[in-house]
This record gives sequence, C-alpha cells and structure tokens, in this order.
Amino acid sequence: MFKRTLPALGLLVLAPLVGEYLLGNVAINALPMIIGLIPFYGGGALLIREVARRWRLGWPGIILLGLAYAVIEEGLLTRSLFDPDYVGLRLLDYGFIPALGIGAYWTVLVLAIHGVWSIAVPISMVEAGSRRPDTPWLGKVGLTVSAVLFLLGGAVPIALASPAAIYPLSAAQITWTLITAAALIIAAFLSVRFRRPLRSATPAGPWTVFAITIAAGLAFWLPTMAGKLQSIVPAWITVGFYLALYATMTLLILRWSRCTGWGPWHRFALGAASLVTYAWHGFPQPPSFPAPANVDLMGNAVFALAALGLLAFVAVRLRRTAPTPSQPGGGKDDGGGPVP
Repeated sequence: MFKRTLPALGLLVLAPLVGEYLLGNVAINALPMIIGLIPFYGGGALLIREVARRWRLGWPGIILLGLAYAVIEEGLLTRSLFDPDYVGLRLLDYGFIPALGIGAYWTVLVLAIHGVWSIAVPISMVEAGSRRPDTPWLGKVGLTVSAVLFLLGGAVPIALASPAAIYPLSAAQITWTLITAAALIIAAFLSVRFRRPLRSATPAGPWTVFAITIAAGLAFWLPTMAGKLQSIVPAWITVGFYLALYATMTLLILRWSRCTGWGPWHRFALGAASLVTYAWHGFPQPPSFPAPANVDLMGNAVFALAALGLLAFVAVRLRRTAPTPSQPGGGKDDGGGPVP
C-alpha cells in the first residue's frame, strides 16, 4: 500500500515546493511554512490528478481543472484578482477593467502561473517517475482525504485571519468567481467529447519540444522582468501578447499530441522545460517574505539543484519504463501535456 501511495505523497510535497519555493516567491528560511501550504497546494494537485485519471479526462482536463483551482485561490482565498492593493503591489492598476473590478494583465498572468506550474508541472513530474502514470493512485478513501485536505487548506487560513487582514468581496465578485470555476470544471469533463483520433504522423522530437517550451517560458516571464514595461507598453498589447502565447502553445501541443509518435518522453520534455523555467526565474524573483540576500540566493541555488536532481531521477526511471519515440509504443496518447 505504501508503494502505491508513494507517488501521491510525493505530489503533496512537490506541488508547494514548485509553486512557491522554486518560483522564488518564498525563501528557504521560510521552509517550515510548507506545512501550511501542503493541504491546499498539494491537496489541490492530488485531487485534480485523481479526478482526471479516474474519469479519464487526460491533460486537457487537468489544465482546465488547474485553471479552476487558480480562480478559486486568487479569487476567493488570496483575493488578489480583486484586491487593488494586494500586499502593497497595486497589481490591478495595469490594465484595470472597472466593469469587472479586475486587472487584465494580472489575471491572465496569475491564472497561468497556478494552472500550469502549481498544478500541471508537479503532476507531470510525479507521473513521469511513476509506474502507473495513467491510472488512479488512490481509492475512494484517499480521494476523500485529498478533497478534505484541499478544503481545509483553503478554509483554515481564512477562518484564522483577522477580518481587517481580509479584503472584503462583494456578492457579485463571489458569485462570478464561483461561476467561472464551475464553468472550467464542467469544461474539463466535457473536453473528453472533443478528442480527435490520432493521426499517423511524427511529432517534433523531445529535444525540440523542450527547446520550444523553454523559449515560451522565457517569453512568459520576460514582461514581468522588464522594469518600466507598464509605463511604456499599453496593457492591451501585453495582454494580447499573453493570449497569443497561450493560444500558440496550446495549438502546438494539441497538434503534437495527436500524432502516433507522441509519448512519455515528449510529455517529460514539456514538464522538464517548465520546471527549468521556474528554476532560473527564482533567482531574479524577490521573495514575498523578508530574507537576507545571501539566504535567498542560497535557497534559489538549493531549489534549482533539487529540480535538476528530480529531472535526472525521472529521466533514469523513464529509460527503464518508457520506449524512446522511435520505438514501438512510444506514441501512447494522453491528450497532451502541461501547457507553458
């Protein structure tokens, strides 16, 4: 039983490590804080993974469920989608839409961050190293436990926080957040009806997939690191750039994954490139909680090396269990992979 649940336990821990620490948002001196992050990040990733595999939703379903998770986290829990002065950063000013009360730039950025890196990338890494990547790891009891963890991880911080520290949401904001999350969940379950049959073709090789995904990751983070971007480039151009990037990568991955030559090594290339993207991004990213510069740098190096170690471990496991793209059986389809 322990061997069967070991991947699930790994995902519980890996999701917050990738989502906050490898990102560079939380420094290594705040590592004990992971205990509070595991229920929501880990519980959410595990719940999404188990639901997707139990109902055979594939990777499109995982991505859509990950976006629903992102809407819930940023809309109802941290409330950064609506709080105009969230942690004093004024995240909504650039591309603010008064009718919706949100910042277009921050919305398209943060939903992708959580939907892809906090959810899809940890799932892809653990599955790539698992002997049962396409089947549920947990029974009904385990599925219930992961759901309870996720709910507690979201509800407890809100319940314990002082009312003055929580940005008040209007009834309309709560309603539309729940409607959006519900629509994404429904879309995840309906996505299986739109799967197209595989076509006899050879996709781009794993190294090409890796290189394109690395480039997409660089393009994703570049606007956030351009110091005076918001004073030079209109918000609608930046938002349009992100939407075009998402559409391009989604269409590419959907096209590749419908080829009979698509397989585990291609999915690993997508996840590996996304993980490497977070590893380098952690260095310029300032932590949300105060940390000495040397401690922050040391932590970024430790987490980056750990990420590379994880990739090496998974690659060795794949060599033992998965055929190369040129071998028979190397093109098993799973509905795509994590979209950078």
